[in-house]
Amino acid sequence: MDERLKIRLPGRIAEVNRIDNDRFSQRVDAIIDELLARRQQRLQTHQVMRVVVSGEDLSTLPATLECLAALSNGGYLLLLTFSHSAASSFLQTACLEGLAQRGIDALCDNSDPAQASNDYCGLYLPALSSNSMSKIALGIRDNLVCRWAFHALSQTKQIVVTLNAECQDTTAGAFSPAFQARLSLYAQTLVEYGFTVIGKAIAASNTQNVRREKPLITLSDVRQMQAGQSMQIGSNTLITPAARDEIRDRGITIIQSS
Repeated sequence: MDERLKIRLPGRIAEVNRIDNDRFSQRVDAIIDELLARRQQRLQTHQVMRVVVSGEDLSTLPATLECLAALSNGGYLLLLTFSHSAASSFLQTACLEGLAQRGIDALCDNSDPAQASNDYCGLYLPALSSNSMSKIALGIRDNLVCRWAFHALSQTKQIVVTLNAECQDTTAGAFSPAFQARLSLYAQTLVEYGFTVIGKAIAASNTQNVRREKPLITLSDVRQMQAGQSMQIGSNTLITPAARDEIRDRGITIIQSS
């Protein structure tokens, strides 16, 4: 073999490899650009429902998939956002597999909301936990669910929530009456914000006002009331220390008339 060919051959191979790599990179870039263009077109031509899935509890997945199927059948394009806990657990994979098995096409975007994130007509929060519901009611925005909730509020988007089992009356015995009453108030706060809350909040029927005109409220008076009720008393009414402790523990609100 010609010595000059031996010397020049390795450089030629390197040049061919460089050309092949350049062509491959260009092809990949073209495919990515095409996919992004298709994605943008779909976002512009469909009613987009952004869905923020959080937690890692797989027991909530069947109900979530049913709701997502209903939204898809209603003509919405699902834009799924998974929290860090959902993405780190098996929940994200199981959710995407469940949608694929049902023939439901969805897009994924796990980014935080930005002021320009106006590519959706509504927000759906499935299986909302008591933790996230409490934070939204109190205006706390330290997790992805809360940040998207307040972004949707600022954009006057429709917001639909289904409650986790712990927020519903099916597991009312798991929490103290005072905490049950507080969760009910938080759910009512979400409704006042403009949320559509699906799922009966615990102790929701116990918030009626009870009037006590007695000059002295005792422990036995308080124990006749249900958790979460409001007690209206006169300006000169006295409450015993034991009754005050029970009022605090049962989440009862005191309204003192002037």
